[in-house]
Amino acid sequence: MAKAWRLRGIDLELCNCDPGCGCNFRGFPTSPEGNCEAVICNVIEEGSYGDLDLSGTKVAWALWWPGPIHEKGGVGHAFADCGSAEQLDALRAIWRGEAGHQLFEIFNSTFQEPTAVDRATIDLTLDGKSSHFSVSGMGEGAMEPLRNPVTGAENHVRIVKPDAFIWKDGDIAQSKRLTVDLPEMRFDLSGRHAVYAPFDWEVSA
Repeated sequence: MAKAWRLRGIDLELCNCDPGCGCNFRGFPTSPEGNCEAVICNVIEEGSYGDLDLSGTKVAWALWWPGPIHEKGGVGHAFADCGSAEQLDALRAIWRGEAGHQLFEIFNSTFQEPTAVDRATIDLTLDGKSSHFSVSGMGEGAMEPLRNPVTGAENHVRIVKPDAFIWKDGDIAQSKRLTVDLPEMRFDLSGRHAVYAPFDWEVSA
């Protein structure tokens, strides 16, 4: 029987598009490479899967597609920082799209096979648009504010997408660094798109 679940917290998203990410507007990447390379790191401040508490867990999801996401052919590899095997099983079911929600069902449908989900340590500092994280066995990501090239003043940019399924109101930043080194994908980027945003995902039984 399907379980009800809810996850709420902070989404850190970095990809190889120019800041703003064309996928948010027309569904096509604005990356020099012409494809999509990304990491989405979710800090779960409050969460549950049935009666199981998932609060305090974290998941970093390394993602790669050869072109636009909707043209498929991608790969995903998620890393969960959690305290028990039961929590890992719950997070694995969610991230593989086996427990519902558009984000996970749609993304997994664009992969060559459902995402891998492994356990790892995620060291993370939440500091708005200066947040950063590192994932054992995967890589790291750090963001920094956008700045006016003349004055150096911070450039405040938000994207609001009321009907979006990942985040609905995001502060736009840029990557200070984004590195992933896995057998199935490898990239090393800086000065690209980054988002700091709250998320609230829920599926009823």
